[in-house]
Amino acid sequence: MLNTIVVKPEKLTLKQILSVQCPMCGAKPKERCTASTGHPSGKTHLDRDMAAAKYARPESSADAALRILKAITSRGLRILSQHR
Repeated sequence: MLNTIVVKPEKLTLKQILSVQCPMCGAKPKERCTASTGHPSGKTHLDRDMAAAKYARPESSADAALRILKAITSRGLRILSQHR
């Protein structure tokens, strides 16, 4: 089964986008992206938008269920592996 995440970076605010480091140009959080010429860019890079969207996205119910299932399973396996 394919796990696909639908990310809509246009829904993010500039503050949310600027909260992560840009993977393209290396601009630090709270700094604007730079163009290939070294001058400040008018827009942020798409990769930075995607990174911010991934970081800012709320946990879905499927993610929460998977996290709970992993916790239960790991506890169960630890109990089975204990020798008395």
